[in-house]
Amino acid sequence: MKKKIIGVLGGMGPESTAIFYHELIIQCQKQYKAKYDEDYPEIFIYNLPIPDVVNNLKSPKETSNILTKGTKKLESIGVNFIVMPCNTAHYFYEHLKEKISIPFLSITEETAKKVKSRKYKKVGLLATTTTIKNKIYNKDFEKLGIEIISPENQTKVTKVIMNILAGKKLEKDKKILKEVIQKLKSNGAQAIILGCTDIPILLSQKDVNTEIFDTVEILAESTIKFATK
Repeated sequence: MKKKIIGVLGGMGPESTAIFYHELIIQCQKQYKAKYDEDYPEIFIYNLPIPDVVNNLKSPKETSNILTKGTKKLESIGVNFIVMPCNTAHYFYEHLKEKISIPFLSITEETAKKVKSRKYKKVGLLATTTTIKNKIYNKDFEKLGIEIISPENQTKVTKVIMNILAGKKLEKDKKILKEVIQKLKSNGAQAIILGCTDIPILLSQKDVNTEIFDTVEILAESTIKFATK
């Protein structure tokens, strides 16, 4: 089986990028029974530090320039396509896509397609303040007729995300997220999107009885499908 070379624009955050890489390996095992080293695709991971984008876009021009250089560097290495396991950085997705001549998979688009396949009409979104404020998810979901519901207290969610980024996996933070999810359900959410790739470090499907859409897993699944088609 001929496999495309994968370019991962990562480091946002670093720990979630490591988890994404592991999920790529799991997807190879799931999708085509990879076993030996030679069964896996070539993967280049560029751990790219950018200014903080969790609370707001403090330096959008600088961040855009850094991400543009990152995508071009991956393209120059010879990867066949690029993925970026960071929801918030997808604020720059359209701009970045225009700067390269190879495919660039979108985490928001792939997530929207997955939610649509489950026939949900209204979903709750746990994400950074920047993702919520700039409606990074709304375009892809609205095209498919899916309504996005945001938390009533975004400050709590952002604080939890910042703790995760600092390496703190606190039970009290998990409790906060579960409470937010319960409120989203009471407001009509049929399922929940973990729209920040750091949240799955703390919260997973086993913690709640509502269907969770883990964007790390979704992007990894789509990445391996694209690499092997």
